[in-house]
Amino acid sequence: MLSVAPPPAQARLAELLAERVAWVTGRPPGEADADPADTTVIVALRSFRLADVVHGAREFAAALDHGEAVAWRQSWTRTRFLFGNPANITRWIRARVVAPGGTAAWIGPFPDDRWPGLSRLLKPVTGGAPDLPRDIDLPGAERLGLGPRRVLRVAVGGLTLVDYLVHLHHTLAEAVLLGRLRPDEPLRLSHRPALGPEPGGEPPAYARVLPEPGDTGRLRLHTWLSSG
Repeated sequence: MLSVAPPPAQARLAELLAERVAWVTGRPPGEADADPADTTVIVALRSFRLADVVHGAREFAAALDHGEAVAWRQSWTRTRFLFGNPANITRWIRARVVAPGGTAAWIGPFPDDRWPGLSRLLKPVTGGAPDLPRDIDLPGAERLGLGPRRVLRVAVGGLTLVDYLVHLHHTLAEAVLLGRLRPDEPLRLSHRPALGPEPGGEPPAYARVLPEPGDTGRLRLHTWLSSG
């Protein structure tokens, strides 16, 4: 039986997914993976403020030492989003990063068998995605001459709040860990119902690709960060 090549867009998405798998595991695509690390970061949210989430995710990833970064990377930068007031939480647990307005705090990373007890009392983030602007420019170090504003496109059709946070946070944190996004770079978020690869073959600095739900055999593009 003749094999049928995937459409060009699906083939490109498969390449991008394979690149991420190789980076996470430290092994070439197709090579057996060792047991993954079991490390999780906790983000406690008092309220959702987009600029704070973007700032905190990048600052947190940049502040990790080498061993912590490797363990978190090998855990697929696993992150749990919980409702909680950072002002109360930080009385008991040291936070790595607290958003300027106190709306969010980043805690960890923790081995999964050593979560802080207080975090187990917090409720997971739930609810529908908030109204998101079509495009929003987030501040960065424009005055330092760091170049043009980067663009992060995010597919938001049908997402819950936690879905949106997961895709956004993975993208920002992993792009920083890869050295492809500076924590202080000016950034434009561009929200669209769905995404495809950039026309013309321009490679992304980072793209988040996952299998479609429902065992369709297809891949879906969730985020695309423009190259620097």
